[in-house]
Amino acid sequence: MTSKQRYTPDHAVNLRIASDVQVSPDGRHVAFTVAPIGHKETKPTSAIWLAAVEDGEAREFTMGAVVGHEDKMPRWSPDGRTLAFLSDRTERGAHQIHLIDLEGGEARPLTSVPKGLDLLAWAPDGRSLTATADRRALAGEDKPATEVRVASADARPRVIVRVPVEGGTVRVLGPAEGHVWAYAWSADGRRVAALTTPGNGLDEPARGVRLLVIDPVTRAERVLTTLDNLPATLQWSPDGSRLVAVANVPGSADDTRVLLIDAESGAIETLEAGATTPLWAGWLPGQEPRLLTLAEEGLYNRIELVNLSDDTRQQLDPLPPGGAAQAPLSVSADGRTLACVRTHPAGPPEVWAGPIDGELRCLTHLNPQLDDVAIAPMEPVEWTASDGLTIQGWLLRPPGAEPGERLPLIVQVHGGPTSRWGPTFHGTWHDWGQIFAAAGYAVLLPNPRGSTGRGASFTASNRGDLGGMDFDDVMRGVDWAIEQGIADPDRLGIAGWSYGGFLTAWAVSHTDRFKAAVAGAAVTNWPSKVGTTDIRPYNEARFPGPLHEAPDAYWERSPIRYLGRITTPTLVVHGEADVRVPPEQGMELYLGLRAAGVPTDFITYPRQGHAFHERAFQRDLLQRLVAWFDRWMGK
Repeated sequence: MTSKQRYTPDHAVNLRIASDVQVSPDGRHVAFTVAPIGHKETKPTSAIWLAAVEDGEAREFTMGAVVGHEDKMPRWSPDGRTLAFLSDRTERGAHQIHLIDLEGGEARPLTSVPKGLDLLAWAPDGRSLTATADRRALAGEDKPATEVRVASADARPRVIVRVPVEGGTVRVLGPAEGHVWAYAWSADGRRVAALTTPGNGLDEPARGVRLLVIDPVTRAERVLTTLDNLPATLQWSPDGSRLVAVANVPGSADDTRVLLIDAESGAIETLEAGATTPLWAGWLPGQEPRLLTLAEEGLYNRIELVNLSDDTRQQLDPLPPGGAAQAPLSVSADGRTLACVRTHPAGPPEVWAGPIDGELRCLTHLNPQLDDVAIAPMEPVEWTASDGLTIQGWLLRPPGAEPGERLPLIVQVHGGPTSRWGPTFHGTWHDWGQIFAAAGYAVLLPNPRGSTGRGASFTASNRGDLGGMDFDDVMRGVDWAIEQGIADPDRLGIAGWSYGGFLTAWAVSHTDRFKAAVAGAAVTNWPSKVGTTDIRPYNEARFPGPLHEAPDAYWERSPIRYLGRITTPTLVVHGEADVRVPPEQGMELYLGLRAAGVPTDFITYPRQGHAFHERAFQRDLLQRLVAWFDRWMGK
């Protein structure tokens, strides 16, 4: 009997990932998108898949990933006989509506809108579809034929358009101005709710989001309410009296809750979140007002059935323990069938479906190439912070590691900081646990204060203190791993991406305990980062005030300020097209370390943004990560 293969960067970049699960109205089928995690071309490819809930047979329904285009966003017609989806098969990057019968056959194109469409939905009567389109392209305005760029004229706001199923003229539904981030039809088809801001910059939702209600016939619109941020969910109740959204409570940036919004007055009620972070909520059909909700709870996720008439909650456990459902969930028209993507530390996500009050079954096996690969076990762990707070995280040990063996340890810090390491598969271009474990390292994945999953106060607890107690939480985790006999104190490394990259750069500027570091898409200079990022308001909200009022606070928490302290060999990695953390942040750190005589290198990847999408660059990144730690940690 042969031993299993080692998990490698090649495995990581060849994964297929399912998303956007949509159960049919009758609950018999599930449609979803499957895409390679690393694209061989510069533009992404994907296909629509179809699975039968009863027998679990899943098959590729469109050929986008095979022939080199992107098919995405499958949406069932109200009668369940037709799938609409978006595809750029005619012009790469410009997605148009296509229709295909459930029985199969050739998909037929329905639209040819300049610049393409997004956010596809059926009108409730099944006679038309809606999507969002580029306002300027619809008006015949394109970017002027000049190399001169005017920043204030660079926005491309999108508007809701409507097209009959039998084809014909694409007409604007509304709103009259602004950019539509999300929208939802009421069940009776008489109203459309839309979340809008003046433009489409990612910094705009932090300045306020208007929730509009639009009459799809007259195009009359009214502002229902204003929210402080962009909700993750928007859905009408079956009777049309309320909308549900998952968003921050107005006036409290870290208090995420399920919001119930009165459809006439705009008054907002909230569901108490407790020590959780809500992710998604949706209405269930029936006479009683009931919600299905999904929330992060500690290291795992929690699904609840909430009856609003008597404020009772029932936890549902339709999935095997150890993993978690991902948002969004999808429910059939009769409320009896639930479908979702389930993630698990032992393997990539798969599609699951079944009775909402029973046990779901796995419908897919998207990555059979991993069947003979050794996957590192991932165990939940806890340690005590310096102020007595309990900090949670995960630990991976190399497959076959001997009990009691002290191992070289790499800490990977998550981004955000309002995020967390959950029960997911850590074997991707971004989640490196399996890669490092296969190379012989123990891996610690800490969820320091500022992380989600433990309520608003925990998420808010590093506000105004970036690199303070959250950094201390990480270091206490390292101490714990040494005390437990897991980590070799003379072979410690640290790595992270985005905010995790910041804490990595901060760590090496405040301790010499680490033998090597990798700072990926790292914030190194807060004043220049805030001045060049696409999310300035979100960053400023984590400091005592905006940059122009409290500049010293930003400089005081910038790793660049402490360059003279750094001795740790540090690899700096960045995407050249990153507008979230511009690559100049990495250049500042690299040139500073080089001038100070610290071993360093700066690797940049063309066309890659804050997230990498091209397979060749993902693979190169993972190989360089392992090589850097092997070089400096004595392996």
